[in-house]
Parts: sequence; C-alpha cells; structure tokens
Amino acid sequence: MEHLIDYKDGNQLAYFEFGNRDGFPVLIQHGLIAAISETALFTKLLELNLRLISMARPGYGRSSPKLMNNIGEWGEIIQYLVDHLQLSEFDIFGISSGAPYSYAIGHHFPGQARNIFILSGIPALYDERIQGFWLFPINKNASMEELEKLAFDLFFANLANDDLARDDIRDSMMNQCFGIGQDFKLRCLDWGFQLAEVTQAVHMRHSCIDESVPYSAAQKTADLLPNCTFESRKADPHFSREVLDDFIMTVMQPCYIGR
Repeated sequence: MEHLIDYKDGNQLAYFEFGNRDGFPVLIQHGLIAAISETALFTKLLELNLRLISMARPGYGRSSPKLMNNIGEWGEIIQYLVDHLQLSEFDIFGISSGAPYSYAIGHHFPGQARNIFILSGIPALYDERIQGFWLFPINKNASMEELEKLAFDLFFANLANDDLARDDIRDSMMNQCFGIGQDFKLRCLDWGFQLAEVTQAVHMRHSCIDESVPYSAAQKTADLLPNCTFESRKADPHFSREVLDDFIMTVMQPCYIGR
C-alpha cells in the first residue's frame, strides 16, 4: 500500500510498504526509471518473509520535487520515515541509481542500518579519480531544466503510448522528469559524506560487461568502502528480472536464514 508522510518545509515523501508487516525491514532504493509500486519485481524477497519499504525520491511519483543540496540529505529525509515507522534496525537494498542513496542512508544511520546490498550500482562519482572511468559526459554546471530535458530526450521522447502508460515510466516522468534530472545532477557533485565513513557491511555485485555503469568504476567504488564484499559476474546485463532474482537468492537470502 502506498503512503505519504510530511517532512521539512511542507514536502511529502511517498513510500510503498508490502510483505510481512512483522518481518525484518528492508528499505528499497529504486533505480533511475522505476515505480515504488512495482512489487512483482521482489517476489523472491517476499518469500523470505521480510517487511519491504520502497520510497520514491524527490520528484518521482507522488514525492514532492524537493531540490536537495547533496545526496547525503537523503538520509535526513529518511529520518522522518524511520521515525514514523519506528524502525529500530533495517537493511538497505539499492539498485543502479539507488546505490548512492543507499550509502547516504547507511551513513546517516550507523547504528540502525545493518547491511547494504548493491546491485549494478552507480559509482562514487563525487571522486574525480572514479569520474575518469565514467563513459558519459559530466557537466557539473548543468541546470535542472537542462537535465530534465536530457532525461526526457534520452528515455521518453520516442516511447509509444502503451509504454508511456506504464507505472515506472509515468512515475519517472512526473514533475517534468525532476527526479531523474536531480539524480543526474547530484551524483557527480560532493555527496556530503565520504564512502570511507559508511561502516556497514556492503554486499556489492557488478557485471564485467555492464554497459550502463563501467565495471572499473564500480570496482574502484568498492575499494572506498571499508567493509565491502565485491562480487563480479562475467556476462550479466545491467539489470533484468533474472539478475535481480539471482542476487536476492544468492547474496541476500543467506543473511536472513535463521532470523
């Protein structure tokens, strides 16, 4: 079920809660094009009897298009949700563009966040050394309007009406593609924290042939994390349902056996 909570300056955060209400909580950080209502993606997690909570970043879906100062501010926003749900501990699962926001939550909650799971994650593009491995243009001075237009032109301009009606497309296009535009902007600027300060166990998997996020950049990002287990795959795509299910069953499931 989708819910809205209020936070600073009259903004609202949309989140979707599903699974076992009494199970161990996992905060899901969605990718670049996604809807928090896509519960069918997480069937394998539901089989683990977990409490799943997926939140929409600013501008996505029904979340207010709040302009953030940096990615670290996401942890401050999630504080409202954690307090509202009275979560004493939880894990975090970040997919692709959700990775930086997963680290931000871990940094903000050093005592409550236990594990951080990262699948095909965006690398630490605040680090100029890692920017050198990035395959795409970086313009730190681009305006939000320019980045929103870039998002529309890249992903939505040529879609058929049937595709435009999909939940993930609709929610990602909300507020003139503000959410994607802000992702583009913040990922390459100072995050407001360093990955060396993220102390949780990080379980990261990345494909050697990932065409969206260069493997070398992901590998260098793993090196910045003090407690990261990095696993490579030779032939996986950046994302697919099969890749997601396998990650859940082989990386995440062992952490919940016997809980």
